[in-house]
Amino acid sequence: MVLIWVILGLTLSPSYHAKHSIEIGRPVTQVAPLLTDLSRWPSWLALAQFESNAEIMVPAKPQGVGANIYWSGESSKGELSIINMTESELLFQVLINNEFLSRGSIAIQPTAQGTVVTWSQTGDVSIPVFGPYLAWFAQHQLQNTIIHSLNNLKTNAELPQAAPQSGKE
Repeated sequence: MVLIWVILGLTLSPSYHAKHSIEIGRPVTQVAPLLTDLSRWPSWLALAQFESNAEIMVPAKPQGVGANIYWSGESSKGELSIINMTESELLFQVLINNEFLSRGSIAIQPTAQGTVVTWSQTGDVSIPVFGPYLAWFAQHQLQNTIIHSLNNLKTNAELPQAAPQSGKE
């Protein structure tokens, strides 16, 4: 039985890929700042939902190429860095536990009803025999994180704007 697991581990792919899209009922001009400004990510990134006691830190430069966000939790720590950015797409890389690197993109497209946001991310777990099993787990965990994050983003983006104060009491 162990031999079967080893043979499967040697033949399965160590790669993973997760992708999910969501439609947000707000124009791109209202959604894009939530994506391009990493200081706003803690309000919607679902990391805390999957990582116990996760602490998210955003350094002084939260926007543009080279901007990054760090997290530290009980079972992992990591860094997400923006590596390229256009009006319609943000490219990033993620380093987890100083060992596992993945690359991803978040694309935004205007629609008649608002904005479609698509998050896609790929990576490899290059550990002999066990890598494909860890890649399957990583894909499952990442897919859940992406879905929850995009749902949080939608909720955050669609919240009504705070009503202006009239100055009367």
